[in-house]
Amino acid sequence: MIIDKIENVLRKAEKKTKTLQFEMSLPTDGISYSYSSTIPNQRIHSASVGKLMTAALIFIAIDEGHLKMETRVSDILEPGLLDKLFLVNGIDYQKEITIKHLLGHISGINDYFESKTFDGSLFTDEVISHTDIFWKPLDLLEYTRNRQKAVAKPGERFFYSDTGYILLGLIIEKIFNIPFYQALHKYIFEPSDMNETHLCFYSKGFEQKLLAPLYINGVDVHLFQSLSCDFSGGGLSTTTSDLIKFLDNLQNGKLFDQMLLNQMANFEHRFLRGIYYGYGMMQLRFEDFFFMLGNLPRLQGHIGITGAHAWYDPETRASFVLNVGDVKDMALSFRILIKIMQLVQKSYKT
Repeated sequence: MIIDKIENVLRKAEKKTKTLQFEMSLPTDGISYSYSSTIPNQRIHSASVGKLMTAALIFIAIDEGHLKMETRVSDILEPGLLDKLFLVNGIDYQKEITIKHLLGHISGINDYFESKTFDGSLFTDEVISHTDIFWKPLDLLEYTRNRQKAVAKPGERFFYSDTGYILLGLIIEKIFNIPFYQALHKYIFEPSDMNETHLCFYSKGFEQKLLAPLYINGVDVHLFQSLSCDFSGGGLSTTTSDLIKFLDNLQNGKLFDQMLLNQMANFEHRFLRGIYYGYGMMQLRFEDFFFMLGNLPRLQGHIGITGAHAWYDPETRASFVLNVGDVKDMALSFRILIKIMQLVQKSYKT
């Protein structure tokens, strides 16, 4: 049986990881299955998987008529907030930046989380060495404003940017006139019955001590206050079960119109080998990893840098969520996912 085979894969993988959570839903076969190396329904940090929900809120706002993809960001956010973030060769392009630019990582803004600063330092070093810092969204914008420079003119280059998604979080607060965490609860968590999901450090009910281990550069940061550095870039405390619920509602058009989901899933840019980016959503093309994986479906969803995955198959409506909680285990997380997808694909043919 497929469940037994998948569990065998996970038990072997568990020996190589700090933590391991997996859940899948195969609606065509009536199969639901979950696995955790720790406790059932273990709370995990979403990392950039949370960008899917930030993007979903933007598309909900578009669906409700509050925004358009072409809406200029400078028409929403207060004067001065965008200063120096979009400066290229002495020219400030802030008035040209649109919602589409930020969603698709084509605004030219730098990335506070993974890009080096003027002096060559990295933000992750700050997270690990200054554990008690509470990073507010404006602090993150200041980090890019003062320590990095824009990478391109708007629309000129795809460049993955957490800083851009911090701006989207602030836009959401302006559009809905409520804090970002309340928008998440009102428009996504409550309609999707996601009772175990919270915006870290903001939502009532968030308990940091319940998070699974989360390793960055070999250091477990899950209890650090500096973990506040994600916000609308992906800082959710969630479970595999809740992420399955979200993926189900997203792909079945329960959050916003299907036409808008098609825009979200317009994968125009290559992020990394085998991973393409749309507007807040990624697509996996397994055949780019290895040609013999061409029979596997092209999954849609998002990954997080710590080996967090949330994917769905638009053909079968199947959903897959995986977490290994360690930046160094990202490659391992993909190997686990590929083995599971091969088993699932084989089961469809028998």
